[in-house]
Parts: sequence; structure tokens; C-alpha cells
Amino acid sequence: MFDTIIRGGTVVDGTGAASCTADVAIKDGVIAEIGKFSGSAAREINADGAIVTPGFIDVHTHYDGQFLWDDLLDPSFSNGVTTAIGGNCGVGFAPVEPEHRRALIELMEGVEEIPDVVLEDGLDWRWRSFPEYLDRLDERHYALDIAQHMTHAPLRLFVMGERAARHEAATGEDIERMSALVREGMEAGAIGFSCARIKEHRSTRGEHVPGTFAEDEELVALAKAMGETGKGTIQMIPLGPLGQTNYPQIGRPARLEEHDRMVRMAKAAGRPLTYTLLQFDSDPEDWRMMLDASAQANEQGVEIAPQVAPKAVGLFATIDGYHPFALRPSYLALSGLSVDELRRAMRDPEVKARILSEDDVSVEQAPSRAIALQVERFKQTMPLYYLLRLPLDYEPDESSSVRNLAAAVGVSVEDYFYELLIDPAGAAAAQFYTNYSHGNLDATREMLMHPNTITGLGDAGAHMRMVCDAAAASFQLAFWSRDRKRGAGIPLERMVKKLTSECADLYGMADRGRIAVGKRADLNIIDHGNLALELPTTHYDLPLGGARFLQKASGYIATIVSGEVTRSFDEETGARPGRLVRSAAS
Repeated sequence: MFDTIIRGGTVVDGTGAASCTADVAIKDGVIAEIGKFSGSAAREINADGAIVTPGFIDVHTHYDGQFLWDDLLDPSFSNGVTTAIGGNCGVGFAPVEPEHRRALIELMEGVEEIPDVVLEDGLDWRWRSFPEYLDRLDERHYALDIAQHMTHAPLRLFVMGERAARHEAATGEDIERMSALVREGMEAGAIGFSCARIKEHRSTRGEHVPGTFAEDEELVALAKAMGETGKGTIQMIPLGPLGQTNYPQIGRPARLEEHDRMVRMAKAAGRPLTYTLLQFDSDPEDWRMMLDASAQANEQGVEIAPQVAPKAVGLFATIDGYHPFALRPSYLALSGLSVDELRRAMRDPEVKARILSEDDVSVEQAPSRAIALQVERFKQTMPLYYLLRLPLDYEPDESSSVRNLAAAVGVSVEDYFYELLIDPAGAAAAQFYTNYSHGNLDATREMLMHPNTITGLGDAGAHMRMVCDAAAASFQLAFWSRDRKRGAGIPLERMVKKLTSECADLYGMADRGRIAVGKRADLNIIDHGNLALELPTTHYDLPLGGARFLQKASGYIATIVSGEVTRSFDEETGARPGRLVRSAAS
């Protein structure tokens, strides 16, 4: 007698092997049998015509705070994710002294755009050390499993105090103490160690993240301390541009030097390292150079896994979020109105004329630094935005850019963009794409097909009003293995492998990521032919009514975590079998 039998599905087992039709039986939270059999079960799921995959593993989320107030963990939950890893980009909330709590909130808001009021209300700070933070997470139950990196910024602040904020070099004593805390965190169950050196990441005060300028001695020592526990993976954002024009100030020699630094860290740890790799408009072929360097390192026995985005990274412009007119005095005078009231007010010709004629208020008068930065970006990028409408087109050509659409009807880009925002059908009016330098996804496909890369960078739980890429798992199955029209796609089996076993292997999660007897019963049953992403919509469901974008998917017949059905026909069941995953030594 099994607990569950999934009958007659097309099993895509996560290894990259050819799919096959089979039944999958579950007993006591693990896969008990695969094949054709006549045994009975308390629950049977008809998967005829559907694919059965391992649950997806999202290696790059920022749920560090959300883990404490949310047990569903959308948008990951709605997109087949059964394991989510937090604590990325070097920012987090442990270890922490009480006097540094505010600074960590300002870092998280500045880097990941999670509003400070949400964090102030949602964090209970019932921890000081990193092990205590893990214990706090371990008290809670979720709709999916979670895991957590130990992060560099709070560690440095905890040990060095204001000297960390001033970016002073760590002393030998500082490094010894940080190393001991890394070992303690890893022994307590951290999944790895995360750090970042990207200069664009700043707090809401405009201050660089502690650790951005850490010297090699410190970084290598902390990597070594992690590796001494026999477990863990290093996650790093290396020196490199986020913007479109600042690559010349960094340059290829500095990027290769950064890669050498990552290799030294991975060697010292004797453990894998994954780093962020995107296509930069200011040097669209930089990624090839970095991939080649990583391939050379892997050939020499150093495991380096570039972490690539599976799609163009979309920055939204919406009437109730970021948009080009958000700092115009006449727009700011409308604050407090509902979206419908705002659209009605902005349709008034006199209001429109005033907004279009005004200059932005100063940065000091802006509601937040995040808004000020984004509005500044709009001055360069507004013509390059693309409409976002159903049916969703994630590989648009130049003809659908705001610049060309405005020219076609004989109006200015600003006028066209304004009308987009007040269109009542505009759930998400437009997106500006990065990782899209050549106006297509050919480079992204080449990165995804590379044997050393993993897929990630969905940033679930972060960038609440600007980015909504956490639906990346559903996107990859729908777009790359079914829908792409402007070039070659990616075989379904390979795409599932990237979403499952490759991520599990990188993080030493030997119990999941494959459909095999004895593995955890973390599974998705998907109507692949009808899998579809919805338009991103604004939800006011964060603490204190904070807003965020969510993008859900339809086509999930079931999602199963540790043998329990958490999602059935695109609706949650209320089951919360997910727990904190503590790392185990290899």
C-alpha cells in the first residue's frame, strides 16, 4: 500500500535522460517505485498526457525576511519550486548585534528593494548568532523546503562594527573571528557562504555593502573556513557592471582578475563556487570570456559554476510603481490615490500637460533613493522599453519598442509612455530588458547550454516593485522547451535537468533533484502543452500592506513536497510540509 501513485505520466527524471512513460509510487515521503505496477494507494493522480518532473530548486532568492512572516513563499510556490535558497548577494540578517539591525534593513532595502517598513514590521529579531537565526527558521513550516547561505555583510558588521561600514581592511584578529563564525554557521547547517563585490549595490543611505572592498586575504580565509567543514557552496557577485555604460571603468583585465580571485577562493575551500553572469550592453561579449575562464578552471579540477539568467531581466514601469514621471511635482501631488483614481486624475489634459512639462524634484525630495535611482535610469532607457501584454512575448523585436511605437503614431516617447501608464488595461505597462544586448536570446541560450552553468537569478522575494523574474522555472519549460520562435529552443530533458539535479548537485543536496527510488518525493506534475504564465499583477499582501509584483503560472496539475500535495490544479492545498534544510558534509 503506497501513499500516492502518479499514473501514466511522462517521467522527465532530472538526469537529462530520455523521458519515458511510467508510474511513480510514493511512500513515507520518498519515491518507492518507478515503472508499471498494479499496487494500490491512498491517493492516485492521473498524469496521462502530463510530464512528471523533480521539484525545482531555486538557488537565488532573497526570502531572508519573508521566511519569518510567510509560509507560502510565492511567487516560488506558484511556479513549481520545492526548495528555495536564501541569503544571496552577501546581504542578510545574521549574525547581528541589536545596534546593527537598522543598518542591515537599510542594506536589504537598498540592494534588494524590500521596503524598510515591511522588514521593520516582519522581523522579530529573536536571534543574535547565525545558528540562532537558523533555529528560528526551523521553528516554522512552509509550502516548500528552504535553505540559507551565511552572508558576508552582516558577518563583517558583527565582528568589525563601524570599521566594516567604513570598509577598513580586516585585521588578522578580525579574520580569525569571522572564520570561526563561518565554521560555526556551516556546522549549524548553512548551505554555503555568500559575498558580493559589485559596486552598484548600496544601502538606502548610499553606502557600499560591507565586504564590497574586502581584500583577498579575508575572502580566501573565509572560503577556507567554509571548506574546512567539508560542506557548502560559495555564492558570489563579482566586480562588474549592472548598468549599461560603466563597463569601460571596469574593463576585461579587471574582470579576469576577479575570476582569478574566485578560483583562489574555490581552491582554498575545496568546494564549488557559483557566480552571477549576465550579458552587459557595454561589452556584450564579456560573458564569453568569463565562460571560457570558468571552463578552464573546471578542466583543472576547480568547480566554478557561472549562474545565468534564463531570460532577459525585465525592469517594470507601472503607474503605481516605478515610472519616468514618479518624481514630477504634479504626480507627487496625487500620492495617496488608488490606482483607478490615479489613472482618472492623470487623464485630465491639464494634469498631463503639467506633468510632461515639469522637471523632477531633487534626490533629497524623492520619496526614496530607490525611486530616485530608477527615475534617473528612465532618462536613458525609456525609449528602449517594450510593451508587456497578453499573449506574453519574452523575445520581442525592435518594432515593439516604445521608441518605434511612438514614432509610428507620431508622438514623443514621453507622451507615448504616459498614455501607456494610464491605459486601464496596463497591468504591467512596459519592461526594459537587460541581458538582451542583441535584441534576442541567442546569447542566453548559449549560456544555458554550456555544461558548467546553472540557472538562477530569479531574485524571488526581492525587487518588489521593479522585477518579477521569480517565475523563471515556468518560463524555462514553456519558452525554451516549447514556444521559442526566433531561434532554437532547448530540449525538455535538458531544461528539467538544469532546474533540478544540476542545482541539487552544486549544493550537495543528494536527497533530491532526481526521480529515482529512495529520493525525496519532491515532484511536479505539469500539463506541459498548456503551461502558461500570467501577467504580473500588484498585490498588497506584505506586512503593513506593502506592495509587490507576483506572476503566477497555470498548468500545474500537482506539486508534491516530501510526499504531500501542496498544489492541485493551480490552487494551494494548505499543506505545509516544507522545512529548513541544513547542509550535510559530502
